[in-house]
Amino acid sequence: MMPKEIKPIKRSAALAPLSREHHDGLLFVWKIKEGIKKEIELQRLIRFGEWFWKEDLYNHFEKEEAVLSKVLKDHPMFLQMLAEHTILRKLFNNIHLANNYKDLESLAQILNDHIRFEERQLFNEAEKLASPEELLEILELLKEEKSCGFWEDEFWSKE
Repeated sequence: MMPKEIKPIKRSAALAPLSREHHDGLLFVWKIKEGIKKEIELQRLIRFGEWFWKEDLYNHFEKEEAVLSKVLKDHPMFLQMLAEHTILRKLFNNIHLANNYKDLESLAQILNDHIRFEERQLFNEAEKLASPEELLEILELLKEEKSCGFWEDEFWSKE
């Protein structure tokens, strides 16, 4: 029996900017895991995590909460997103306290699982429940996209 083919999720134009930012989050997860595999100095990984939080993830959370509240308000999935954002905010705000690779690996896994939840469940629900007018409003709010920038210490690619 052939394995079931996983097809990419077709995202509405309104939420596509958030999905593209999720790609940056998944790259962060991969880079942290690569750094751990290569036994990169813990402080270098922590500095990268602090930078990623400040330059990308903090603003991403703010945008998600603002635009998705318009559609999902008190929906259980929206409340789960908020709870997970709270956990991740605390982890990133305290990343400087990480004592070992396991702490960073845990943070990376929680972020990975959170992004997968949003992509596979939350965004689908938002697209299903949103009116065309709400999607248009979200599209307008998210049209100012910015990349998270460039981190010069490419520890993940060094042998």
